[in-house]
Amino acid sequence: MKESPYAYSEKEREELILKHLPLVKSIAFSIKRHLPPTIDVRDLIGHGIIGLIKALEKLDTQKNPESYLRIRIRGAIYDYLRSLDFGSRRIREKERRIRKALSDLTDRLGREPSDEEVAEYLGEDIKSLQQDLSKISFSYILNLEDVFTEERRSYEEVISSKDTDVEEEVIRRDTLERLKEAIEKLEPREKLVIQLIFYEELPLKEVAEILGCSISRVSQIKGEAIEKLRRFLSGS
Repeated sequence: MKESPYAYSEKEREELILKHLPLVKSIAFSIKRHLPPTIDVRDLIGHGIIGLIKALEKLDTQKNPESYLRIRIRGAIYDYLRSLDFGSRRIREKERRIRKALSDLTDRLGREPSDEEVAEYLGEDIKSLQQDLSKISFSYILNLEDVFTEERRSYEEVISSKDTDVEEEVIRRDTLERLKEAIEKLEPREKLVIQLIFYEELPLKEVAEILGCSISRVSQIKGEAIEKLRRFLSGS
């Protein structure tokens, strides 16, 4: 009989999968907040489960198994999202066009334009614009995530106010301090957007209502803030 590649029996592995399924769903729905509606959360959950199954192979060798599982589950979901067109040349070109539209319309109108005005300027419908804004916004998260991956942790583990065991690891504590230092360098409006999106877990639309501006503008502010954080944390 072929020896199982897992450190657990088939029954034990199934029990572990069921035990950690709520964790997979929690991570999937957390990531889904930043994605366009075209992305099905069930796909995220499916890839998260694949990451969980692979992680179980080395679970018993980890000093911090819960943190290890979170990293592997989230990593599997992000790998799936990277296989889509987030951060593609088309999205980067669309981002440049939206930035130009915001700049031109602000000069023309003497105020920040609405999403409808941006969509009209670009010659497209508002739904398509908002979906692209979600992709642009999330591409920056993936970019920042790559920085944290080098240290084997997720930016959400560090930035989330719900994480209560930050001080348990020296690396995580150091990362948190560097992240706090980076956030302090942001402009007041950038800090507020980071606070509302990552700490308060509000979607772009609600943040736009709070700031009294368009989703396009919030996406732009968020992108600029995350890019600043990425450059600071990576030392570039």
